[in-house]
Amino acid sequence: MYHTKKIGVFISHIFGYYQQTVCQGIIDKSQEYGYTTEIYTSMDGENLGTYGIGERSILRIPNYDELDGVIFASETYPSEELKEEIIHTLKTRCTCPIIEIATMERHFPAIAMENNHTAEDLTEHLITVHGCKRICYLGRDSSADVLYSNRRESYYRSAMEKHGLTIGSHDIYRCGYSSDDATSALAFFDKKGTPDAVVCYNDTMALYFMRAALSSGYRIPEDIAITGCDDTVDGRNSSPALTTVSFPCLETGTTAMELLLQMIHGKFVPDVTDIRAHAVIANSCGCKKRPEINPIFYSHALTKRIEKLEMSIFGSMSMSAAFQGMTNIDDCVDLLEKYIHEIEHCKEFYLCLYADWDSISSHILEITETEDDAPLNSDTIFLKLAIKDGKRLPECSFKKNTLLPDFLCNGSNNAYVYTPLFFEDKEFGYIALAYEKNRLDYHFRLVHWLMNINQMLQSICEAKRTGLLVSRLENIYMKDALTGLYNMHGYNNNEETVIHQAKSKGLPITCFLFDLDGLKLINDTFGHNEGDFAIQVLGHALENAVQEGDVCARFSGDEFYLLTCNYSEKEANTFLDSIQKYLDNYNRLSSKKFNISVSGGYASAIPDAHFTSDQIQELFAAADKNMYKVKREKKKKILR
Repeated sequence: MYHTKKIGVFISHIFGYYQQTVCQGIIDKSQEYGYTTEIYTSMDGENLGTYGIGERSILRIPNYDELDGVIFASETYPSEELKEEIIHTLKTRCTCPIIEIATMERHFPAIAMENNHTAEDLTEHLITVHGCKRICYLGRDSSADVLYSNRRESYYRSAMEKHGLTIGSHDIYRCGYSSDDATSALAFFDKKGTPDAVVCYNDTMALYFMRAALSSGYRIPEDIAITGCDDTVDGRNSSPALTTVSFPCLETGTTAMELLLQMIHGKFVPDVTDIRAHAVIANSCGCKKRPEINPIFYSHALTKRIEKLEMSIFGSMSMSAAFQGMTNIDDCVDLLEKYIHEIEHCKEFYLCLYADWDSISSHILEITETEDDAPLNSDTIFLKLAIKDGKRLPECSFKKNTLLPDFLCNGSNNAYVYTPLFFEDKEFGYIALAYEKNRLDYHFRLVHWLMNINQMLQSICEAKRTGLLVSRLENIYMKDALTGLYNMHGYNNNEETVIHQAKSKGLPITCFLFDLDGLKLINDTFGHNEGDFAIQVLGHALENAVQEGDVCARFSGDEFYLLTCNYSEKEANTFLDSIQKYLDNYNRLSSKKFNISVSGGYASAIPDAHFTSDQIQELFAAADKNMYKVKREKKKKILR
């Protein structure tokens, strides 16, 4: 094993600022103490329909026995179902210490980032510093945020009560994130006059409300003071700059790792360790604080951000279009390699596929009468695409006692981000990413890329499945259901190939015609099932004797047609004898109360340049006459 000191991190939506910064704190502290970090991330909770079913495949990635500790950022998971599955897995499969990052519901020793109480601090600041009397609260109405919004509202109420201020019937409003919502909130507050100040659930809501107020002619903060929460870059660069609340993300990650280290070394940690957020006083509350950054820099950065987003959208569209119609995995990874070099600061990229990634479902195998591929060891993983330091490495397979082959990781202290690859309930494998100097730079556009890769893999699987179904349909269309030989469609589809070969090489064409002896007697005496059985035995006899390239067909009834190329007269007679010998041997071993016998005849010709299918029919007519001549002269003993 390349490492014995390893920390696993379960976190969702890693492209978010909070998630990346928390993870960066974990990575930095882990590295300081000689641990490497594996981050298992998903994108659950988005409205992607049945596509998102496969998010649970994140649980298949870790080697739980190899982890020295786990940090679980439970509140980053919008999907309660996936969160509960992770909790159950950690409780049943992990023997190592676990630290949870959670403020509300907790299942393990936890670190809680308490940034709700600051609503009370900001309310007191507005009262004691700026003399505000009527202070309103603007909260959220969605299920995703309502718990946190209500907690911040309770702290706001506490501060108002502490200072003897009454909260009126039009002082609390809950809504969503939109300009219309903010305008409705302003109108609601204005029914009882202009408020002195509005405490908002977060910066996003505060900025919407600030815009609505400014559009209505109010001055901020002279007419209405406004505060937010979460200290976003947009709030810091608004005009006026937004008074808000810090979000100690990096400290959360480093503290979580410090607590986990204490548990690893057998030391006591409390059930909950709080990290307190702090008010960030700026200008929107009425304080006069000089902006730390000239707004022109933010404006320029925002323009560049929009440009990158547009390029990302077009890049994703280009990538998706390039993968359309591709059905070969090798061609796909060759194309994918060109896009990987565009990932900024990416030091390593690995595409790992499970051994059964393109397996066909059992019901499709049954429908297509296909045998399953030789089962591979379920612990085998294919490293299908490996790019390290800008160079592509050879693909290989390895056992799932590590998430990457040892030769890639020996002596490495890189942190890896692992993301599952799936489509609905089909699990393909995972992507592993490492960044330069262990500085995470996971952009949202990578989510588009991952969906393109998932779609690519699904398309390959669909093409494989469709190929089997098409092949089965072709068999149904071209094969006789009773014997498995060609039917009339199959014969007609292959006749021209034999004619062309014979004409191009100057070889003789020989047409055989066979007729089962005494079929009516067998049917009348023993029933049609036994008659069908006799037809099948003759079909097996012919199938056993024909050579590659011969076209053997049963159109209906008990007549069989055989079109061959390059048979001499001696070989044709030998072929007839081989069929009879096969049936004689069968009859000696059979317990049936009837013998299976066949009469056959043939006719041959060397085709000239003008030879056509019409001449083939003339040969079969001659073979039919020769066959009936044999049948008339033959002594047949059908019943035993």
